[in-house]
Amino acid sequence: MSEVPALREYWYPIAYDHEVTDAPRPFRIFGEDYVAWRPTPAGPVHAGVDECPHRSARLSQGWVTDGCLVCPYHGWRFDGSGQCVEIPAADPDLPVPPRAHVDSILVEERYGLVWVCVGMPREDIPDLPEAAPDSGYALIHEMMATWRASAPRIIDNALDVSHVAWVHRNSVGSAANPRLSPFTVERDGLRILFSTSYVVAVNEAQKRNTGIQSDLTERTTHAELVNPLVFRGVLEYHENGLRHVLFKTATPVDDHTTLFCQFIARSDAPSPEVWDAIAAVDRTVQEEDRVLLEGVNPNFPIETTTELHTKSDRMTLEYRRVLAELAAETTVAPDATWARIRR
Repeated sequence: MSEVPALREYWYPIAYDHEVTDAPRPFRIFGEDYVAWRPTPAGPVHAGVDECPHRSARLSQGWVTDGCLVCPYHGWRFDGSGQCVEIPAADPDLPVPPRAHVDSILVEERYGLVWVCVGMPREDIPDLPEAAPDSGYALIHEMMATWRASAPRIIDNALDVSHVAWVHRNSVGSAANPRLSPFTVERDGLRILFSTSYVVAVNEAQKRNTGIQSDLTERTTHAELVNPLVFRGVLEYHENGLRHVLFKTATPVDDHTTLFCQFIARSDAPSPEVWDAIAAVDRTVQEEDRVLLEGVNPNFPIETTTELHTKSDRMTLEYRRVLAELAAETTVAPDATWARIRR
């Protein structure tokens, strides 16, 4: 498995909370198979390795009975901690072998998502202020889909504001106005922060969504790399002060595949009908990103000389430095790429 090992120490969403029930749900992260389930329909989520310790059957093909996850092969039952509590074919007077357990991983629910960490977390689930219930912002989940693109490429794209004029020229971008305002990039540990302004197009759908009636308008992106694979971007429209907050997460399924999730918060209080229209525009924009990124080499160079960089690339250049610092925590050579870093 090729990866920056330190990335295993962060939290990643793997499903919406309503999607994980007492029916075992498989998921894959860092090239490894896991299963999530609720011992009871309204109970907390549990997660572990998707493999029975007996004969390696996929536990996600099993079911839940009396709060226990049942292996479909021989009926072994595992409680929420992963410990086997019953082996139907064994003498009931004999104790269950201590090794009869499923390795569990950390799992929590927040922002309407199920998050997991497969290592020892170096920090909590990201603090996303506008997504908090008491933030005063309206929150909507827009998309969760598997992309054939590597996770760093997706986050790099989110940090790359200069692509908006071109990749999104048929939706919100203005190719006639490709310049960004002067900006500086700030570092706070592994976090990156910057703000830049630029001109965007306002099509008919966006006029309804934003209340802006001009065909072009200026907005500022206040961007933050929250952690190496979580992005927060506040889109602030100059004309009316509207703040449209993008949250993007990139869960590494494997080296070349990512579970991409986007949810947003708005400073206004749009009606459900407007929410649908807002989400439709955002999904169009993200589809433009997906089509482009799935054609990009998924190998992500974290050293700074393989790809060319210009002044407008300062935020994405700093992102490479962030990943390089994480990679330096291992014995891997510093010029390794995303797909060459070995655990």
